[in-house]
Amino acid sequence: MTHTNALNFECSSDMSDEIRQQAIGFLETHGRKVLSGEVELSLLTGGASNVNVKVSSPSGLFALRLCDADGQRWGVDRAAAIEAQRDAAALGLAPAIIAAELPSGHYLAEFDPGVQLTPESFQDAANLELVAHTWRLLNAGSTKARVFSPFDDARTFIEYADADGAPRPPRLDEMFAALLRVEALFANHPAPRGFCHSDSVPQNYLKHDGRLKMVDFDYAGIGWTAFELGSLCCQAELDERQTEILLRAYDASADAGQRARVELMRFVAGIREATWALMAEPHLGYKTAPLDGWTYEGHARRNIGQASQVIDSGAFESYLQQARTVREGALC
Repeated sequence: MTHTNALNFECSSDMSDEIRQQAIGFLETHGRKVLSGEVELSLLTGGASNVNVKVSSPSGLFALRLCDADGQRWGVDRAAAIEAQRDAAALGLAPAIIAAELPSGHYLAEFDPGVQLTPESFQDAANLELVAHTWRLLNAGSTKARVFSPFDDARTFIEYADADGAPRPPRLDEMFAALLRVEALFANHPAPRGFCHSDSVPQNYLKHDGRLKMVDFDYAGIGWTAFELGSLCCQAELDERQTEILLRAYDASADAGQRARVELMRFVAGIREATWALMAEPHLGYKTAPLDGWTYEGHARRNIGQASQVIDSGAFESYLQQARTVREGALC
């Protein structure tokens, strides 16, 4: 046990000395207004370039996020991530941040008791409708955090992966050329934008009392709403029926152009996630995994598979053509 004046820290046995020192150092400096007495620290699941710690105190439960120092490598602006979460919390869609530190990006937030969703959660149409409703609320909000581009991320990630000598999966060059065609389309046609979370892996959604809150705002900002939908379709591996339920719940008047943009962004999300995994594995594979049984190599393979389905469907050229038509009032 570590004693610091009125705060006594007890850390779980699986916490490294480095994380323990970082956590206690942050809480000594920034946590005294909300913490008291015996404080228990335990590791939470989730996170890759970040470590999440549950902070239990007689005064309440909190979540501490400790960030990797190299935000540029991960395509993350730490100040923007904090600002975006605060903006989402003001809408009731994210845990409120209590204290934050820059430039590290570490922060202490309220602990949300919600259940972390999984890909299997989205077999239930009610959860698809709930996430669509949550996005509508977020997308209609405002933030000045950043402008997000999945295309910029993919370029950053593949550059770092190439610099590290990471082997490229089969067909990645072919798919990257297709990604640039999608980028040109979105750059030249007024597809709807809004305040987006931009990292729609299922575990970033917490369900409690019939509502969702979102966590991990590293990539949040103003972005294409079609990417919000396409990213979840990719990460939850939604089939055609589930994708239609999600799209209709988001926009009851969804048309062919919107379906095409979501499918194109499903493809983009697959390439972005695959290149992220290639870049991350040499640096994080030996020390972090967002979920039990999860691997970086497996994540890259699954996402290449999702992107391949879009390319190999025979509809890619049709998607490009249809996506150019943006109906007035379309939400994605």
